[in-house]
Amino acid sequence: MQGWLVVNAFYKNGKLNDIYDMLERSCAKFGMRLDARTTADILLPFGAKPTTLPDFVIFWDKDVVCARMLEKAGLPVFNNAHAIELCDNKILTAEALCDKVPMPLTIAAPKTFEGVGYNNLTFVERAAETLGLPMVIKEAYGSYGQQVHLAHNVDQAVDIVKGIGWKDFLMQQYIGAHPGIDVRFNVVGDKVTSAMLRHNQHDFRSNISNGGVGTKFDYTATQAQVAVDACQALGLDFAGVDILLGKDEQPYVCEVNSNPHFLSTLAGTGDDVSFHIAEYIANKLN
Repeated sequence: MQGWLVVNAFYKNGKLNDIYDMLERSCAKFGMRLDARTTADILLPFGAKPTTLPDFVIFWDKDVVCARMLEKAGLPVFNNAHAIELCDNKILTAEALCDKVPMPLTIAAPKTFEGVGYNNLTFVERAAETLGLPMVIKEAYGSYGQQVHLAHNVDQAVDIVKGIGWKDFLMQQYIGAHPGIDVRFNVVGDKVTSAMLRHNQHDFRSNISNGGVGTKFDYTATQAQVAVDACQALGLDFAGVDILLGKDEQPYVCEVNSNPHFLSTLAGTGDDVSFHIAEYIANKLN
């Protein structure tokens, strides 16, 4: 059985290459050959199909148009285009999950446009009254925590929004019971394969790429179920679910990643997520 590992044509990163290699090796253990293709390799007019098709696709990118094209060609795509789209846009993620799992209270900023911007910022103060301070401000699109901000007062929040410009963003309740800490739950199918507590002593953002340190986390059944429920609500085959811990360790879903970077999970917990993904796909196809 032969599959494509579809990756971004332009973004290059050594750690991503390591992830691609791990996925290829794990698929080989289940008799599946995985060949890398970039999104530029699959450049076709709308409605056209690639002349040569694999048996399946692992889609490790956020190009939902390309993913949909492959789905329309009749290919099983892991993760599917709609799930990737919901995860890539943090506003859509919050909208999809708000009545499915516990999560911080969230408000989407009103829509504006390039060249117009947010020229009336009274809504920021109203959001702060609802969410409390400090509050988190996140751009809709972003990775590694780089587009996530913490505003301690309304003036700070206004300055952050001015810096965002015209881009979509959301405002969110700050879960401050454990500053600089969250838990990355690795979910494949309907199971949690591992969980890693991430702790940053110098920043409210716990991302490993931002200086956080990861260690194995012994989770409760309730916490694991919240992570699985989030994935099922979004239609994901696999994901990294980032959960904040409130008082008494109650879980709040923060973000969901459709193509999680799992090298830090391997280092922090010993769990090879690529093996579980390959096993899941092999079982699905057989």
